[in-house]
Amino acid sequence: MKKRCLLEFTVDVTTAAADLTEMITAVLAVNPGRELEILHALDEKIGLALAAAEGGEDIGIN
Repeated sequence: MKKRCLLEFTVDVTTAAADLTEMITAVLAVNPGRELEILHALDEKIGLALAAAEGGEDIGIN
């Protein structure tokens, strides 16, 4: 059997930015030593989404 640590979140779409910020903070807190890896992965996805949104494209993130 594998040991797993799960966090479950509910995001209120009316306060999505604040809720997502709290979620990221919680994930980073339980992943010491992996913060840069996680933040770089988020940075890449967010950068692509921003570029697409600013260019008027559909940002369909995979």
